[in-house]
Amino acid sequence: MAKYTWTGMYRPNMFTPDNDKDQLVEVQIVSSVKDDDIVNDIIEEGIEINKATVSDILKRYQAAVIKRVLNGHAYSNGFVQMQPRVSGVFETCTTPFDPAIHKCTVDMNIGSALRAELGSVSVKINGSKDAGGAKIGSVTDTETGDTSGTVTIGEMVSIDGIKIKIQDEKDEEQGVFFIDSEGEHRANTRLAVNKPAQIMVKVPKDLKEGNIALVIRTKYSGSSTVLKTAREIKYQYSLKAVN
Repeated sequence: MAKYTWTGMYRPNMFTPDNDKDQLVEVQIVSSVKDDDIVNDIIEEGIEINKATVSDILKRYQAAVIKRVLNGHAYSNGFVQMQPRVSGVFETCTTPFDPAIHKCTVDMNIGSALRAELGSVSVKINGSKDAGGAKIGSVTDTETGDTSGTVTIGEMVSIDGIKIKIQDEKDEEQGVFFIDSEGEHRANTRLAVNKPAQIMVKVPKDLKEGNIALVIRTKYSGSSTVLKTAREIKYQYSLKAVN
């Protein structure tokens, strides 16, 4: 019985161009966790010292590890292994280090304890993902500056992401679509910004107040090649439309 479950989505394997059927699985990240989240986890499990002390210990631990590695030590524990390394080519055995050519870096690998626990992970597939990697990252209401998911009907929103540019604004199959309880509403006003990483458009005035979804459909591929069918890019979070 698996102790942990990763969810993932299929995407075509771009490394085997002679095979158009084989797939890779991309893990869907639940969230981005920082040290403060780890401290909270430790506190919730129960510990005799307070949160501030746990946080201070963690910061001191990190600083101590960084100092050791920067002084040329290799470091390992249950979840990570670190090894200092200098990258770049030295022309001869007497060539000095040149910061313009060479780089100090650290190789990192998983530690033995984490490696052992990977055997306790199962994988659940949640469908397929477009190989292009197109994604909506965030939506900002430019009227209020809100980035938490509230958009103002009839006002401009900034949509940031990857490969979201509308290839042809005149093609009604493509565009920015807001979906409320009554159906889809295509943003028919001219896009103020239409770039691969950002679209700025007005929220349709006929949109109903309440929870809505956001979808972009485009034939933009990220190169000179135009997709034969429109790619659908769904924003993974629900939005709330207000007047």
